[in-house]
Amino acid sequence: MAKYTLTDKPVTNDKNSIEGQYQKFEIDRESYLERARESADLTIPHLYPPKGYNANTQYSTPYQSVGSRGVLNLASKLMLALFPPQAPFFRIDVDELVYKKLQGDPEEKKLLEQGLAKIEKSVMDKIEVQNDRVAVYEALKHLIVAGNVLLHLTDTGLRVYRLDNYVVKRDPQGNIEKIIIKEGVSPNVLPPEIIEKLKYENKLEDTCDLYTCVMRKGKKYQVHQEVKGHILYTKEYKQETLPFIALRFNRIDGMNYGRGHVESFIGDLKSLEGLSRAILEGSSASAKMLFMVSPNGTTR
Repeated sequence: MAKYTLTDKPVTNDKNSIEGQYQKFEIDRESYLERARESADLTIPHLYPPKGYNANTQYSTPYQSVGSRGVLNLASKLMLALFPPQAPFFRIDVDELVYKKLQGDPEEKKLLEQGLAKIEKSVMDKIEVQNDRVAVYEALKHLIVAGNVLLHLTDTGLRVYRLDNYVVKRDPQGNIEKIIIKEGVSPNVLPPEIIEKLKYENKLEDTCDLYTCVMRKGKKYQVHQEVKGHILYTKEYKQETLPFIALRFNRIDGMNYGRGHVESFIGDLKSLEGLSRAILEGSSASAKMLFMVSPNGTTR
């Protein structure tokens, strides 16, 4: 974890704090989150758990598997298209103007192409070592079901955030203006001076809510973190180097969030779910057998 620096004055828990802004943006996200949970109930329920879930939460079991098999099959096809096996999914090339300058020296052009090929292989090796394919596959399932997912490029690999862990604000053109992530962290990963400060304020808990805010400032993005009202970490990124990527499956102009692919077929899935349940319950009822005694017989 990055080294944190504690501010002299804590930020009050009002609408100007990161926590206050997160609670404000949650209202706009709620309708999209409910549709994501509804779509997950008919496909893969554990992708979007209900409110107040924990390790002992019992998830609903759909009466049909068409939805889950469709999501997994589509995610696998997209995965093969994005990351083909035994081949790089991108190519590094040089502009034609540079090639024209090297026409007089074919050997230099060959060395340049070999160097670019080594860079491609190095990037692919890093992706394999960090196991980013697993994270991308998980992100694709979230995109298909909910239509929204957030990716964070870190030094140790790719992190995936569900829709219920972040909020996003976009401008009318769809560009990111603000992203706020909420996640729980153990106090043990925080620096000792911060732990002592939280103990002094009686705010130290088993799990602390860590808020990460990504805000656009002109042509740059400022990233800072807050825990219990204290700004901990601040850093700036250029637009092309921002490690946070908020993806949408179906883009809608003027909207902060997208729509999932499952939502396009939600009517058929609901009908199939109802029919499958009726067939199962009807089959169970018809299979019931009762042995009764004839009233005129001698057996009681």
